[in-house]
This record gives sequence, C-alpha cells and structure tokens, in this order.
Amino acid sequence: MHNQSESSRLHQYTTKTHIRERPLHWCIILGSLLFVFHLVVEAVAFVILGAWHLTSRRLQTVLSFSSEVHRRELAFGILLLVIGALGIVMSILGLIAFFTLRLLLLRIFAVFLWLVMIIVSVVGILGIIFASQVDGLVRQSSGTNENTGSYAEQKFMLGMNGGLALFMSLTLLVGIIIVRCLTGDANSNDHSYYRAQ
Repeated sequence: MHNQSESSRLHQYTTKTHIRERPLHWCIILGSLLFVFHLVVEAVAFVILGAWHLTSRRLQTVLSFSSEVHRRELAFGILLLVIGALGIVMSILGLIAFFTLRLLLLRIFAVFLWLVMIIVSVVGILGIIFASQVDGLVRQSSGTNENTGSYAEQKFMLGMNGGLALFMSLTLLVGIIIVRCLTGDANSNDHSYYRAQ
C-alpha cells in the first residue's frame, strides 16, 4: 500500500519538479531569453537599415535605372527587411518554444533557426560582394552625375550591413546550441518521468 501511494506521488509530481529544480536548467532558460532579446534587437536593426536603403530619394534614383549600384542597394535593402521580419517571427516562435518546453516546438524552432541562418549567411556574403563591386561599377558608369562620395557611402553601408548579417548568423548558431541543450534537457526529463512511473 505504501509503495502504491509512493508510486502515485511520483506519477503526479515528477514532471513538475524534476527538470525545473535543476540550476543548470534555469541557466539554459536565462541564456535562451537573452538570445531572444538579442535576436529582437538585431531584427529591429535590420528593419531600420533596410528602410534606410529604401528611402524615397534612393528609390527614385533606382526607378530611373540610372545606376547599377542603386539597383543592387535596393535589392539588398529588401533582403535586409526580409531578414528583420524573419528575426521578429523567430523571436515569437522562440518565446513560445522556450516557455512551453515542448519537444516538438523546440525541434521545429531548431529547424527554422538552421534555415534562417543559411539565408542570413548568404545575404551577408552578397552584401560584402556587392560592396567589393561598387568601384568597378562606378568606373563602368563614369558618365553618371552621381558624385564619388555618394558611392563611397553606399559601399561602406553595403559592406557593413553584410558584416552585420554574418554576425547575426553567429547569433543564430548560438541559438541552435541553446535549443539543442533545452531539447536534451526536456528529453531526459521525459525519460525520467517514464522511469518514475
């Protein structure tokens, strides 16, 4: 009788106390929340930078098809806006996955992190390539009325934003490591629960 009541008590309380009472678990949760906060900051920054590339003055220049540099800047600005939007969506999904600690949500979140990291890495490399090609494009369109200072600014912004995109891919890699830790933690908790039953 005593063993039966003890088994019943373990059945009721193991899932609520076993994983959440460990200090390492709370360290991982704190790291995951810091990751989400950092991801939100980076996503908002990319939205602002993408909007800067798409200001009305630049957009009018691009639509006149007077400069290959401006057209590439327009394309890169759109890519930055897409990255920012993906970052915000990932932050919301991450908060849901981290607070519920459901294995399915954590695994889906990890897959999305991998996909977004690949996209962001490609965009960062494209930004650096675009920046390296600015001087050659300016020489090819030497008849344009745009001054060299404007192209130097665009070259700097393309290179800087490409580097920031690569930095964001490193942030996403850290997030993948955190999610793997949480997945392993939650998975071990499920196994302990079944053993306790």
